[in-house]
Amino acid sequence: MIKQQTGGAKPASPDKISNGMKRKKIKDKIFAYSVLIWPTIHFVIFWICMNASTILLSFRSGNLQVGSWNNFRNYAGAFRAIFGIDKNEGMIMNWRALLNTLSLIPLSMCINLPITLIFSFAIFRKIKGYRIYQVVLFLPAMISATVLCFVFKMFVNGNNAVLNKILAALHWDGIIPVNNWLGDKHTAWPAMLLFSVWTGISTNIIYFGSSMARVPESVIESVQLDGASEMKIFTKIVIPILWPTICTMTVSIVSGCFAWYMPSLLVAPSNEYLTTLGLIVIVNTKANQFGLAAAWGVITGVIGMIVITVFRKVMGRHAEEVEF
Repeated sequence: MIKQQTGGAKPASPDKISNGMKRKKIKDKIFAYSVLIWPTIHFVIFWICMNASTILLSFRSGNLQVGSWNNFRNYAGAFRAIFGIDKNEGMIMNWRALLNTLSLIPLSMCINLPITLIFSFAIFRKIKGYRIYQVVLFLPAMISATVLCFVFKMFVNGNNAVLNKILAALHWDGIIPVNNWLGDKHTAWPAMLLFSVWTGISTNIIYFGSSMARVPESVIESVQLDGASEMKIFTKIVIPILWPTICTMTVSIVSGCFAWYMPSLLVAPSNEYLTTLGLIVIVNTKANQFGLAAAWGVITGVIGMIVITVFRKVMGRHAEEVEF
C-alpha cells in the first residue's frame, strides 16, 4: 500500500515569526522617526529658537550682538503708550494700536464671517448671480495686496479721489473730511475697516466652499422634497454640518487679527490713526529699535494667546462633530 504524501509548505517556527515582527517594528519606527526629523528641526529653529531670541532681545537695547541690557525698560515704555501715559513717542509707540487691533475681531466675526458664509452658500447652491459673486469676491485673492491698497488709496484719498467725485456729483460734498478720509481721525480707521471687509472674505470663501461641497446631495434633496427653502437648507442643514469647520476658522481669523498690518503699512505707514500692534512691530524694526519691537511682539503674542484661548474654549463648547 502506497502512502499518500501531503504537500504544502512547512509552517514557520514561532522564533521566525517573532523575529519577523521585531524587524517590522524596527522598520516602522525608523520610518516614523525619519518622517518626524524635518518637522522637529523646523519646530526647534523657527519656534523655540525664534521665540527665545525674541524674549531675550526684548530686554535689550539694540540687538543681541551689539547693545546692552535695559531690564524692563522696553516693556515699561510699551505699557505707558498703551495706557496713554507716554504720548511723546509718536508712531513708534501708540495706544491706538491696541484698540484698532481689538476692533478687527468683532468686525471679522460679526461682518466678514456671516458675509463669507452667505456668499459661499450662494456659490455652492448656484443661486442666481453666483458667477458675479465669484468674480467680485475672488478678485482680492487674485490681485496683489500692493495693487489693492494703491487702488483703495486712490478711491478714497486726495483731491481727485473717486469717492469724493461721486459725493460731489450727488451734492453730498459737505460730508467729505477736510483732511480726506484717511487723514481725519474720525474716518481713517473706519475706512480701513471697510477695505478689510472686501479683502478679508475672498480666502475664506475658498475654505467654506470646499467644506460645503462635502455636504451630501441626498440630504439636501430629501429636505427639498419636504418643502424646505434655501434659507432652511442654509440654517438647518449646512451650518450645523459646517459648525466644526466654522469654529476652526474663527480661531484662525481671530489669530490673524493680531498680525494685521499690511494694508496700513501700504496705505499710510506714518498715520497714527491706522496703526495696529502688528504694524508697531514693523515700524520699530525699520527704525532699528529691535528691543522695543521684540517687546511689542511679546506683548502682542501674550494678548493674542489669552484672547484666542478664551475664544477657542467658548467656541469649543458649541462645536460638535456631525457624521454624514
